[in-house]
Amino acid sequence: MNIKYELLKSGIYAGIDEKLSQLEFDADKMADSEAVKVLSEIKEVLAKDISDFEMVEEIVKIFEKHHISAEGCHDF
Repeated sequence: MNIKYELLKSGIYAGIDEKLSQLEFDADKMADSEAVKVLSEIKEVLAKDISDFEMVEEIVKIFEKHHISAEGCHDF
């Protein structure tokens, strides 16, 4: 673990969090929009004529693309 990197990352997160709390926007609406995009992409994968293994692989790639962790659930 690089302590300087972790401290920098923490400081950046805190700064972004502070600025976001000062903005007026509908966080629920933004999150819902992103969730709908992810679900639509997953729905497309489920409609494909591919093996279950390939489906899982593609869904994990969708998670990664949207920065959703599948850590621990898909590690081989």
